[in-house]
Amino acid sequence: MQSVADVVAKWLADKEIKHAFGIIGGGNFALWTAIAELGQTEIIAVHHEQAAAMAATFYYRTVGRMAAVLVTTGAGSTNVITGVMDAWMDSIPLLVLSGNEAEKYHQSKGRGFGFQGYDSVHVAKGFTKLASRMCVGDRYTGYLDWHLAAALRHRQGPVWIDIPRDVQNAQV
Repeated sequence: MQSVADVVAKWLADKEIKHAFGIIGGGNFALWTAIAELGQTEIIAVHHEQAAAMAATFYYRTVGRMAAVLVTTGAGSTNVITGVMDAWMDSIPLLVLSGNEAEKYHQSKGRGFGFQGYDSVHVAKGFTKLASRMCVGDRYTGYLDWHLAAALRHRQGPVWIDIPRDVQNAQV
């Protein structure tokens, strides 16, 4: 058996997404670890989430290849917005993978949930081609393929996949 985080790491390698820019946090720890352990996608740690998205955008401009952006929940995913907006305005494809609190918290009627969770998908829909939350039981590689196709289709741009902690750790 393997975790969903392992599936995502293998998918990145299979799609030849060679670089990911980001910051590790509690909300994306399993995903970060799976990517690092597989060793096929190089993770470049930056000092701020905004820099992660801007580095991925610059990477596309100079190398011509799409990169991933890894952010954690709460401020980690709000900090990346400026860089993702830059990609949106300039039609640069990039893949944002945000961690979030466990799925059970997502039904909360409050402003946030869990430790620092919030509905990042709702926020990201205004400046991405596609933004959605991965759930336990999704067809994971098909889900990832759907987002990649959206990023590269027609007028290119960023896509956002929110992957809650319990989904990252789910065994498949």
